Amino acid sequence: MILESFALEEKVTVVTGCDTGLGQGMAIGLAEAGCDIVDVNIVEPDDTARQVEARGRRFLSIKVDLSDTAVIAQAVATFGHIDILVNNAGIIRRRMLSSSARRIGTM
Repeated sequence: MILESFALEEKVTVVTGCDTGLGQGMAIGLAEAGCDIVDVNIVEPDDTARQVEARGRRFLSIKVDLSDTAVIAQAVATFGHIDILVNNAGIIRRRMLSSSARRIGTM
């Protein structure tokens, strides 16, 4: 089985934006490989949480803006360590980039 080559038992992974799409798929796949998942997001990914927990792994959702660096401290306080980061979250700005010069730092 391919998962034997990528065993991640007891690893803790932070996945930003794992409520749908690629982030959700990565979180579920990492849980199947043995990872506990920390989601950092502005929404509650209830379906992802259920699927991760159904695979016997722990799931922590931290609902916060990603620019808040205290998030990592909360994840470490809960799990003791972080092993992997999947930086999946995206920002959608529906305006000309030139009109958003002061917000370019958030991207």
